[in-house]
Amino acid sequence: MGVEPDAHCSRIGRGHCRCVAGALALLVAVQTALGTPGDPGERARDHLARAIGFIQAERYTLARSYLDPVLVSPWITARQRARAYYYRGFAFASEQMYVSAAQDYVRALEFHPSLPQALSGLAHLYGEGLGLVRDDAAAFRLALKAARGGDGAARVRVGVSYLGSDIARARYWLAAAAEDGYAPAYVHLARSFRRAFTDAPDPEAARHWYERAEDAGSAAATLALGHMFRDGEFGTPDPSEAARRFERAAAAGSGHAQAALAHLYVLGAGLPRDPHRALALYTQAAARQVAAAYTGLGHLYETGAGTARDEVLAERWYRQGAEADDAVAQYRLGRMLLTEPAEDRLDEAVHWLQRAAGAGHAAAQNAAAWILATSRRDAVRNGPLALHLAERAVEQAEDADTLDTLAAALAEEGDFARAIASQRLALERIDVDDRRRGELLARLASYEAGRAWRE
Repeated sequence: MGVEPDAHCSRIGRGHCRCVAGALALLVAVQTALGTPGDPGERARDHLARAIGFIQAERYTLARSYLDPVLVSPWITARQRARAYYYRGFAFASEQMYVSAAQDYVRALEFHPSLPQALSGLAHLYGEGLGLVRDDAAAFRLALKAARGGDGAARVRVGVSYLGSDIARARYWLAAAAEDGYAPAYVHLARSFRRAFTDAPDPEAARHWYERAEDAGSAAATLALGHMFRDGEFGTPDPSEAARRFERAAAAGSGHAQAALAHLYVLGAGLPRDPHRALALYTQAAARQVAAAYTGLGHLYETGAGTARDEVLAERWYRQGAEADDAVAQYRLGRMLLTEPAEDRLDEAVHWLQRAAGAGHAAAQNAAAWILATSRRDAVRNGPLALHLAERAVEQAEDADTLDTLAAALAEEGDFARAIASQRLALERIDVDDRRRGELLARLASYEAGRAWRE
């Protein structure tokens, strides 16, 4: 194209001429990138199709190299440009370049404001705080719009957001995705029929959808069925069937299944007790950063099962599990720290016991309440919190130990009448020759004398 800039610049101005020349150069570059022969629009569409193929093959850099010229092509429609921006955003997100992904999703919506895939992709970034400041409200708003447009991932996000608050709406959206064949919805729809999410559990409906997910290759579904068999959700607990499911999911690479299977080997439930095999499975699961595996390894090292007893390693693994928010690890770490006389160890023990108690761990609630009610250190004692935790522990398991702790908390709060009543109930729950009887009687005498217990 023989353009003579100087000849034109005398009439329209050199600055504008440079813009025209630049635009013409860009047009030539796009034609070159898309291929000059044939219909340029067809070439752009061919590049878009090739890019999609490369994305499906997980060759994201190559996909973007095909999408870049498409995005500046003047021969595609607004909706085609929106799709190109979405796919480039998806390629960025797939390589964890979330800021660039968010920018491209936003650009896609400028050209097609109701593009479901771009809405869903942006909702995911907002919901997970990837490349954007986390904003659950924005994530839900975008996902709902995408869900109404038929996007399967968005329907799952909306459905999951309703689990625990509106089971009917949760199932509506999850079923819509599942019935369209969106396999990730199957597991979440199955969960909606379990007792954690509904007052009217339907184990067979859960099993139906988990098995659909299994058929689609979901190891998570196989793991969930293992838990259902182990916990007796179909009736009588069946640890043997649970073990079979855990073995299948573990073979598929599920770290959580490896940890669950290891636990059965520790207990000897559904298969022969084998702490050495448990150690190997926990180690594999720990390499996959499964918190329950850290806790399991702590237990094996603390007790010397399947390996030499090593309290240093036990504490290290428990700490790793505690920091990963595993309530059992937090409780066991707190319990180990209580054996140390140092004050800073007691403070740390209380910290971890309270963390576990906050997660609903009954034994941790009882242990934390006892320390907060009876410690000789004024700075440690906290009567109101001790009473709150003790009451929660009794709600979960009313026995001599929890009633004894409740009595101590009531006494710390100065309510000696109720403390005496609780202590007498604790004494009724143990045999006459129980070794704890003398201790409980001593505390009862203290409360009858109007004194809180200290130790």
